[in-house]
Amino acid sequence: MMEKAVLLSIQPKWCELIASGEKTIEVRKTMPKIHTPFKVYIYCTKDEPLYDSGEKFWCKVAGEFGNGKVIGEFICRGMMVPHNSLKLMSEQSCVSESELLEYSKGKTLYGWRISDLVIYDAPKKLSQFKKFGFMTEEDWLAALYPNTHCHYEAWAKKFTITRSPQSWCYVVELEEKYD
Repeated sequence: MMEKAVLLSIQPKWCELIASGEKTIEVRKTMPKIHTPFKVYIYCTKDEPLYDSGEKFWCKVAGEFGNGKVIGEFICRGMMVPHNSLKLMSEQSCVSESELLEYSKGKTLYGWRISDLVIYDAPKKLSQFKKFGFMTEEDWLAALYPNTHCHYEAWAKKFTITRSPQSWCYVVELEEKYD
């Protein structure tokens, strides 16, 4: 069976801090309903103005611009909840305590622990990923009546990721054949 993983959208400035090893926690308001450890793919959002000057920030990793692509992956081995460790979450996420409090709006924050980081030699396209629930044609045929296989392509197309998630989404863990 295919493994469930997560595709996580991250702004370019944070991607570079993750790639450099400075940022070891990614903070979110939600966490997946999946047991740790699990694989997380890092999608670098498209370029956005960094300051009011209109300057663009580009995520440059592995000698390529990664904006709008999946630049790497990591294993999330656990979640940090700030309770009495807001300072530690701040230090490991590279986000100030006041920014964390503002972002949380009084709700619980989850610090996704980044470990076993891999930055790809060449960023991957979103189209290489499938939403979780995708089955190979062989699995699909085994689950249906023998004469319905002609609809597989249309069915499989529904699982192709065509745009980035707002925050994160479940995906099928990549296999070697997708590389």
